[in-house]
This record gives sequence, structure tokens and C-alpha cells, in this order.
Amino acid sequence: MGLNELLEGESLTGRQAAIIFFTFLVLVIVAGILLVALRDVFWLAV
Repeated sequence: MGLNELLEGESLTGRQAAIIFFTFLVLVIVAGILLVALRDVFWLAV
């Protein structure tokens, strides 16, 4: 399955769509945690 087919979503099963959704969700949560954990570093850099 190529990337274009994956992004169109027509051939995705429900399980594949759920895996992609939760992977993206975990990525966003991890990015948020890192921002909160490192906000002092970012604030000092400004």
C-alpha cells in the first residue's frame, strides 16, 4: 500500500484507521508533555 493510497483512506480497514488515529494522538500528547516539561528552557531562550 503506497502513501497516496493510505492518505486517501479508501482501502483502510477500521483497525488500520484506529492505529493511525491513536498513533497521531499519542504523538500530540507526547509533544504536549515535552512542551510543558521544557517550557522553562524555551522561556529562557526567548
